[in-house]
Amino acid sequence: MDMEKASNKKTKELRNHSIHAGIVGLGLISGAVYLFNFKLHGFIPKFFSKTDIHIFLFLFLLLAIIYFIGIYFILNQLYLIGRSKSFVIIIIFFAIFFRAVLIPTGPNPLSNDIYRYIWDGRVQQIGINPYLYPPSSEQLESLRDDKIYPHINRKDYPTIYPAGAQIFFRVSHTLIGDRIVAFKGMMVFFDVATVLVLLALLRTYGFEEARIFIYAWNPLVIFEIGFAGHLEGLTIFLMVLAFYLNAIKKNIPAVIALTFSSATKLYPALILPALLNRGERIKGTAIFLCSFLVLYLPFLSAGKKIKGFLPIYFKNPYESFNLGLKYLIMRLFPGWNYIVISKIFILILTAAGIFFFFKEKSKEQHLYSAYVLIGLLIILMPASLHPWYVIMLIPFLVFFPSGAWLIFTVTVALSYLKYASLAGIMSDKVLFMEYLPLFTFLPAGYILKRYAHQHRFMGIFPTNKTQKLMRIIK
Repeated sequence: MDMEKASNKKTKELRNHSIHAGIVGLGLISGAVYLFNFKLHGFIPKFFSKTDIHIFLFLFLLLAIIYFIGIYFILNQLYLIGRSKSFVIIIIFFAIFFRAVLIPTGPNPLSNDIYRYIWDGRVQQIGINPYLYPPSSEQLESLRDDKIYPHINRKDYPTIYPAGAQIFFRVSHTLIGDRIVAFKGMMVFFDVATVLVLLALLRTYGFEEARIFIYAWNPLVIFEIGFAGHLEGLTIFLMVLAFYLNAIKKNIPAVIALTFSSATKLYPALILPALLNRGERIKGTAIFLCSFLVLYLPFLSAGKKIKGFLPIYFKNPYESFNLGLKYLIMRLFPGWNYIVISKIFILILTAAGIFFFFKEKSKEQHLYSAYVLIGLLIILMPASLHPWYVIMLIPFLVFFPSGAWLIFTVTVALSYLKYASLAGIMSDKVLFMEYLPLFTFLPAGYILKRYAHQHRFMGIFPTNKTQKLMRIIK
């Protein structure tokens, strides 16, 4: 009997060592790709188009394959690795490395949003309200240079970013000035903080810490924040922090954190209902609205212009980018008006928000409610769905892994092919490749989880964790 126990223990240790070695191997391969990034173009097959965007997609696909191997590898071995601290340390070490090596790279062929961030900070630094004038206006002519100004998008339009983002832009410009690399470093700092807060949230809810891999190694997160320097680094950190504060019963600070998140990018406002239960709905909503409005006080001198580019963004069909469901509806019903469809989508999202606002939620259901609301937002996005917007869903996939959504975090990058086309138009084939897996596997996965929860779903969950998740979903 003792020999059998010793044999089982040795077998378990060997499997643990192989699992650790496997994740280190995947990390080394991924690390090499992130480290050399676009310098690897010489190794890409000659038949492959070598524009920067095509090179990016080739590398992105390679990293995504490694990522999915890692997910399958880890989630099928949760019963073995469980809460192994050494395993989690390996995951976080490589996650930091992947991001750090991308900070100094450039220029960025994917997005030039970071230049607008710095421009808005520069404008405020000399005491001008960023909502008053577009970059091309005569009033801002003295601020133009050959480093930042030429790369700003929509020079003839005022800023789109809300008050919280503007305050951050001013503070960051005070600290780091016009330095692109430093701004990217700040976003990576917040993104790494997101990983750590997610880890704390996993512990609070009793989930295996190795699940952090789903966010920490996701190529979309790493490229869009570490390489492109998108503001989502800050926005997602504040959003995840709100749910951690909520989990440890700090409800008012949680609402304030979500307010700040929503004031940097507006979409987290949709998930406020996920945080609130009976007895805190009125107070929580009042704190959210008051805090949000307070952040706008420094910019009231803009008057009606305080809306910035946002009204145009929602109304102009030219801004319609990468919208799977809206595109499908407009193809099936050509007579339907673009703005009318947007309004219908907004009404549906509002109705979903009201439903979860009045729904009583257990501890874990706060997370699940937010997961559902963000999923609906991505499907029913009334304006453009840029790839980096999808990052807002990924923290919740750590708790509720979905094959359909995980695949979409990869296929959404195909939308960059629009900028590689001669006409600058999104091909129907690209939209098909991007959205077909989501619209096929999402309902199929839901049916499996509802009616086959006594079994292991495609090897994703051990049975006891599956049953716990099913109680959350119900």
